[in-house]
Amino acid sequence: MDQEKIIQYALGNISDVEEKNEISQYLMENKEAREFYKSIKNMWSLTKGGDEGDGLAVEYKRLSKQMGRPRYSLFRHVMKYAAVLVFAVAISYSLLHYLSRTETQPMNEVICPAGQIAEVVLSDGTHVWLNAESRIRYSAAFNGENRNVELSGEAFFDVVKDAENPFLVKVNEMQVKVTGTSFNISAYPENDFSETILVEGKIELLNQQGKRILELKPGEMASYDLTEKKIYLSKVDTRFYSSWKEGKISFHNERLEPIIAKLERWYNVKFVFKDEEIKDYRFTGTVLKNKPLFQVLEIIKLSSPIKFEVIQKSEDKNEIILMKEN
Repeated sequence: MDQEKIIQYALGNISDVEEKNEISQYLMENKEAREFYKSIKNMWSLTKGGDEGDGLAVEYKRLSKQMGRPRYSLFRHVMKYAAVLVFAVAISYSLLHYLSRTETQPMNEVICPAGQIAEVVLSDGTHVWLNAESRIRYSAAFNGENRNVELSGEAFFDVVKDAENPFLVKVNEMQVKVTGTSFNISAYPENDFSETILVEGKIELLNQQGKRILELKPGEMASYDLTEKKIYLSKVDTRFYSSWKEGKISFHNERLEPIIAKLERWYNVKFVFKDEEIKDYRFTGTVLKNKPLFQVLEIIKLSSPIKFEVIQKSEDKNEIILMKEN
């Protein structure tokens, strides 16, 4: 496939739905193309300079020149208005969406790669926002009577109300039963716990056999410890757990380690803690996804005794070394 198509796809400049699906499928099947796509995303996330659009335009021209392909005269003009979307990538049609089949029944799977946020509208009208490195699976026969999905990663659900046909989300060793409500679930496979936060409405947590464990009220969070097999219930400010779908990471007195885990997914980079003690430094604030990673790192540096070093890698994620400033 033409490399310039992959560049345009990474920038969000492909508007034709069929072409997007074709490129998405190609990236899923071709490792070399997928690595090229990642390198483009990493380049954007580490862009330096005052004007994001100008920086992206310069890099694009450099790539075009290297590839010996014609440049788009409209690119610079468009980027003035699309710079935020380039970083947010909060567009539903840029999904890696394909049909996979099991031995029993056809399944749809929607994948949101690192560095992206995606929105999915299911056939019953339910809206699902997927955070970076997340996926959902559901039957190709998904309809009013069969509203079951499986989640890996993080998603915000705005479920269409249907008292007769509950909406079920299977995650880790539990199920979340809903009739119509808004809630967030974070359950990345590398974590030792999952979090379910209810924004409005009512949800029930069930075990794998479908037996009710507890019911959540708005503003409550159920944290399930996968190691201890225990659930911890607490009151929370839901804004800190759902703002990501609007392109923001909000946190209050939170340890640096989980904040960094979120930044890794958002910017598709790898962080390394050279000094373990800085993992416990606490921060309060909001990170906007339309800001280059370099600016975010500068803010961390200015507000704490931490310095960083960026290691550019051509075949893997760029690496950010965090260390205590002496």
